[in-house]
Amino acid sequence: TASIMTMAIPDNIQELLDKQCVRRHLYLQHDLTLQQLATAIGTNRTYLSAYFTQQGITYNTYINRLRVEHFMRLYCDSIKSKRSVTAIQLAQKSGFRSYSTFATAFKTFNGLTVTAWMKNPT
Repeated sequence: TASIMTMAIPDNIQELLDKQCVRRHLYLQHDLTLQQLATAIGTNRTYLSAYFTQQGITYNTYINRLRVEHFMRLYCDSIKSKRSVTAIQLAQKSGFRSYSTFATAFKTFNGLTVTAWMKNPT
């Protein structure tokens, strides 16, 4: 049952995700699966999936948010260093295989299209 699942989820999953997925940039791997991420943080896919459900998100939402944030950092860095880059190049460097998936995720998280945000990045 769900209540037993909730109690079984290790308390430190967020900490493990921060250490293993965020700091080591695992989310940049195009083909990172829930199973691979669970293995990397030392838990199983059932607990990890239950954790995301508890947070009100999916695995894909979690990974795509990290990738969008990475894209935004890369774009701001390229502006600062006056490097010419395209959104497509940066989306690929941020772990997205498909630009349309990236564009949809970007708009979901930021409420703006990529193009609109790039005109005034904050």
